[in-house]
Amino acid sequence: MAISKLSRLLNLFEGSSGALSMRDMARELDISREQVQSMMEYWIQKGKIRVSAALTECGSCGSIGDCPFILEMPKTYELVKEGEVVETVQPACK
Repeated sequence: MAISKLSRLLNLFEGSSGALSMRDMARELDISREQVQSMMEYWIQKGKIRVSAALTECGSCGSIGDCPFILEMPKTYELVKEGEVVETVQPACK
């Protein structure tokens, strides 16, 4: 029996030692980023995957959001470990 791409996506995370980007997942599954995004939304709603914590404040000045030294990195995703509580992060308003 063939494994669905949705299951293969979750298996990618289970076999990974770190966070994965959309590009990595799309390349590994040989599908478009849009398809990966749809599948990611499913696993995020199920509490199996979450967006990785990204650098949001400057390490030298402590500024949040307006520091010219902060680069916006591409989103990466990680597996939620069993028993781990998933916190929802509200976007900051400007």
